[in-house]
Amino acid sequence: MRPYLDAMKVLKFLSPLRAVRDLRGFLKLRHRYELGFMLAAFFVTVLIVAALFKDSYFEKQYKREIIFVQNWRADRTLNEIIAQQKIDEAKRLKREAEFKKKADERQRQWKKIDDGLKEWGI
Repeated sequence: MRPYLDAMKVLKFLSPLRAVRDLRGFLKLRHRYELGFMLAAFFVTVLIVAALFKDSYFEKQYKREIIFVQNWRADRTLNEIIAQQKIDEAKRLKREAEFKKKADERQRQWKKIDDGLKEWGI
């Protein structure tokens, strides 16, 4: 026989009716309190799995992305191009300075929290 057919022989021993009979026989041998604890354990397990499943789903936040394009004249001179680059560079430097200022403020806030935790020994 081929190897995969040997593995298929195991399936002939599996039967839903046989499984139900085996479960009923097992449950007949148990006391009431054991069945109660079994149901409680099953319920807690299902609750934890359901909570993890629900918590793992989140919607991706929609963010509109708009790209603005400037239309330049084809006959611009080199001096006009350099002048516009200087204006754009000043704007870029201003944006970067604002970003760095905000980043430094956030870093100071986290440092304050970290120092407070260190005082507590955490």
